[in-house]
Amino acid sequence: VAGKYADVDLVIVRENTEGLYAGRERLDGDTAIAERVITRHGSTRIVRTAFEHARKRSQARGQSSLVTVVHKANVLRVTDGLFRECALQVAQDYPGIALTEMLVDAMAMRLVRDPENFDVIVTTNLFGDILSDEASALIGGLGVAPSANIGDQAAVFEPVHGSAPDIAGQGIANPIGAILSVA
Repeated sequence: VAGKYADVDLVIVRENTEGLYAGRERLDGDTAIAERVITRHGSTRIVRTAFEHARKRSQARGQSSLVTVVHKANVLRVTDGLFRECALQVAQDYPGIALTEMLVDAMAMRLVRDPENFDVIVTTNLFGDILSDEASALIGGLGVAPSANIGDQAAVFEPVHGSAPDIAGQGIANPIGAILSVA
Protein backbone atom coordinates (compact mmCIF):
# COMPACT_ATOMS: atom_id res chain seq x y z
CA VAL A 1 0.00 0.00 0.00
CA ALA A 2 1.44 3.35 -1.00
CA GLY A 3 1.10 6.42 1.13
CA LYS A 4 1.62 7.40 4.74
CA TYR A 5 1.06 3.89 6.12
CA ALA A 6 2.96 1.82 3.56
CA ASP A 7 4.88 -0.13 6.22
CA VAL A 8 1.90 -1.16 8.34
CA ASP A 9 1.34 -4.89 8.76
CA LEU A 10 -0.46 -5.61 12.00
CA VAL A 11 -3.07 -7.95 13.39
CA ILE A 12 -5.48 -7.27 16.24
CA VAL A 13 -6.55 -10.34 18.19
CA ARG A 14 -9.45 -9.77 20.54
CA GLU A 15 -11.46 -11.95 22.84
CA ASN A 16 -14.96 -12.01 21.38
CA THR A 17 -17.31 -13.57 23.94
CA GLU A 18 -16.58 -11.85 27.24
CA GLY A 19 -16.12 -8.37 28.65
CA LEU A 20 -19.01 -5.93 28.58
CA TYR A 21 -20.41 -7.73 25.53
CA ALA A 22 -21.28 -10.76 27.67
CA GLY A 23 -24.73 -9.18 27.94
CA ARG A 24 -25.00 -9.08 31.71
CA GLU A 25 -26.99 -5.89 32.15
CA ARG A 26 -29.78 -4.89 34.46
CA LEU A 27 -31.71 -1.91 35.71
CA ASP A 28 -31.74 -1.05 39.38
CA GLY A 29 -34.24 1.77 39.61
CA ASP A 30 -32.76 4.66 37.66
CA THR A 31 -29.34 3.03 37.43
CA ALA A 32 -28.25 0.84 34.53
CA ILE A 33 -25.58 -1.69 35.46
CA ALA A 34 -23.36 -3.72 33.13
CA GLU A 35 -21.07 -6.46 34.41
CA ARG A 36 -17.70 -6.93 32.74
CA VAL A 37 -16.86 -10.63 32.57
CA ILE A 38 -13.21 -11.65 32.12
CA THR A 39 -12.21 -15.28 32.70
CA ARG A 40 -8.83 -16.93 33.05
CA HIS A 41 -9.86 -19.46 30.39
CA GLY A 42 -10.94 -16.84 27.84
CA SER A 43 -7.93 -14.62 28.50
CA THR A 44 -5.41 -17.43 28.30
CA ARG A 45 -7.01 -18.80 25.13
CA ILE A 46 -6.97 -15.48 23.28
CA VAL A 47 -3.45 -14.54 24.37
CA ARG A 48 -2.17 -17.97 23.32
CA THR A 49 -3.89 -17.46 19.95
CA ALA A 50 -2.09 -14.13 19.57
CA PHE A 51 1.29 -15.66 20.40
CA GLU A 52 0.72 -18.55 17.99
CA HIS A 53 -0.17 -16.05 15.29
CA ALA A 54 2.96 -14.05 16.11
CA ARG A 55 5.04 -17.22 15.86
CA LYS A 56 3.65 -17.97 12.38
CA ARG A 57 4.23 -14.37 11.26
CA SER A 58 7.79 -14.55 12.56
CA GLN A 59 8.49 -17.77 10.69
CA ALA A 60 6.95 -16.46 7.46
CA ARG A 61 8.93 -13.20 7.56
CA GLY A 62 12.16 -14.58 8.95
CA GLN A 63 12.25 -11.98 11.72
CA SER A 64 11.08 -11.80 15.29
CA SER A 65 7.56 -10.78 16.19
CA LEU A 66 6.17 -8.51 18.86
CA VAL A 67 2.97 -9.07 20.84
CA THR A 68 1.49 -5.97 22.42
CA VAL A 69 -0.91 -6.70 25.28
CA VAL A 70 -3.45 -3.89 25.60
CA HIS A 71 -5.32 -3.38 28.86
CA LYS A 72 -6.35 -0.84 31.47
CA ALA A 73 -5.17 -2.75 34.55
CA ASN A 74 -4.19 0.47 36.29
CA VAL A 75 -7.91 1.28 36.68
CA LEU A 76 -9.71 -2.03 36.04
CA ARG A 77 -7.48 -3.82 38.52
CA VAL A 78 -9.50 -7.02 38.85
CA THR A 79 -10.76 -7.69 35.31
CA ASP A 80 -7.88 -6.29 33.28
CA GLY A 81 -5.54 -7.37 36.07
CA LEU A 82 -6.58 -10.97 35.38
CA PHE A 83 -6.22 -10.49 31.62
CA ARG A 84 -2.74 -9.00 32.09
CA GLU A 85 -1.71 -11.77 34.49
CA CYS A 86 -2.78 -14.42 31.97
CA ALA A 87 -0.87 -12.64 29.20
CA LEU A 88 2.33 -12.53 31.21
CA GLN A 89 1.98 -16.23 32.06
CA VAL A 90 1.38 -17.25 28.43
CA ALA A 91 4.32 -15.12 27.26
CA GLN A 92 6.67 -17.34 29.28
CA ASP A 93 5.86 -20.19 26.87
CA TYR A 94 7.10 -18.10 23.92
CA PRO A 95 10.63 -16.92 24.78
CA GLY A 96 11.43 -16.05 21.15
CA ILE A 97 8.57 -13.55 20.87
CA ALA A 98 8.87 -10.10 22.40
CA LEU A 99 6.11 -8.85 24.67
CA THR A 100 5.15 -5.30 25.48
CA GLU A 101 2.20 -3.85 27.35
CA MET A 102 0.24 -0.71 26.67
CA LEU A 103 -2.72 1.00 28.27
CA VAL A 104 -5.65 1.18 25.86
CA ASP A 105 -5.77 4.97 25.73
CA ALA A 106 -2.08 5.20 24.86
CA MET A 107 -2.57 2.42 22.30
CA ALA A 108 -5.36 4.36 20.60
CA MET A 109 -3.01 7.31 20.15
CA ARG A 110 0.01 5.23 19.08
CA LEU A 111 -2.05 3.21 16.61
CA VAL A 112 -2.72 6.41 14.68
CA ARG A 113 0.66 8.04 15.26
CA ASP A 114 3.01 5.15 14.53
CA PRO A 115 1.16 1.96 13.56
CA GLU A 116 4.23 0.55 11.82
CA ASN A 117 5.71 -0.20 15.26
CA PHE A 118 3.13 -2.89 16.01
CA ASP A 119 2.86 -6.50 14.91
CA VAL A 120 0.28 -8.51 16.88
CA ILE A 121 -1.98 -6.67 19.31
CA VAL A 122 -4.06 -8.67 21.79
CA THR A 123 -6.77 -7.29 24.03
CA THR A 124 -10.19 -7.75 25.55
CA ASN A 125 -13.46 -7.57 23.64
CA LEU A 126 -14.50 -3.92 23.94
CA PHE A 127 -10.99 -2.53 23.57
CA GLY A 128 -10.41 -4.77 20.56
CA ASP A 129 -13.66 -3.65 18.96
CA ILE A 130 -12.67 0.00 19.22
CA LEU A 131 -9.02 -0.47 18.21
CA SER A 132 -9.85 -2.64 15.19
CA ASP A 133 -12.32 -0.06 13.90
CA GLU A 134 -9.66 2.61 14.42
CA ALA A 135 -7.04 0.51 12.64
CA SER A 136 -9.34 0.01 9.66
CA ALA A 137 -9.06 3.75 8.99
CA LEU A 138 -5.36 3.19 8.26
CA ILE A 139 -6.23 1.04 5.24
CA GLY A 140 -9.31 2.81 3.91
CA GLY A 141 -12.09 2.18 6.41
CA LEU A 142 -14.38 -0.54 7.66
CA GLY A 143 -15.50 -1.42 4.15
CA VAL A 144 -12.14 -2.91 3.22
CA ALA A 145 -11.08 -4.47 6.53
CA PRO A 146 -11.12 -8.27 6.83
CA SER A 147 -11.93 -10.21 9.99
CA ALA A 148 -12.10 -13.73 11.34
CA ASN A 149 -13.99 -15.10 14.33
CA ILE A 150 -12.18 -18.30 15.23
CA GLY A 151 -13.61 -20.60 17.87
CA ASP A 152 -12.66 -24.02 19.15
CA GLN A 153 -15.11 -25.80 16.81
CA ALA A 154 -15.74 -23.41 13.92
CA ALA A 155 -14.68 -20.15 12.30
CA VAL A 156 -16.49 -17.34 10.49
CA PHE A 157 -14.63 -15.09 8.06
CA GLU A 158 -16.32 -11.85 7.04
CA PRO A 159 -15.63 -8.17 6.43
CA VAL A 160 -15.42 -6.13 9.63
CA HIS A 161 -18.52 -4.20 8.59
CA GLY A 162 -20.60 -7.37 8.10
CA SER A 163 -22.88 -7.92 5.15
CA ALA A 164 -24.18 -4.33 4.70
CA PRO A 165 -27.77 -5.33 3.78
CA ASP A 166 -28.76 -1.66 3.70
CA ILE A 167 -26.87 -1.20 0.42
CA ALA A 168 -27.67 -4.58 -1.18
CA GLY A 169 -28.50 -4.38 -4.87
CA GLN A 170 -27.28 -0.78 -5.27
CA GLY A 171 -23.97 -1.67 -6.94
CA ILE A 172 -21.95 0.34 -4.42
CA ALA A 173 -20.60 -2.33 -2.05
CA ASN A 174 -16.84 -2.80 -2.07
CA PRO A 175 -15.98 -6.53 -2.01
CA ILE A 176 -12.38 -6.09 -0.79
CA GLY A 177 -13.24 -6.82 2.86
CA ALA A 178 -14.89 -10.09 1.84
CA ILE A 179 -12.05 -11.04 -0.49
CA LEU A 180 -9.40 -10.35 2.16
CA SER A 181 -11.41 -12.31 4.74
CA VAL A 182 -11.48 -15.32 2.42
CA ALA A 183 -7.75 -14.97 1.79
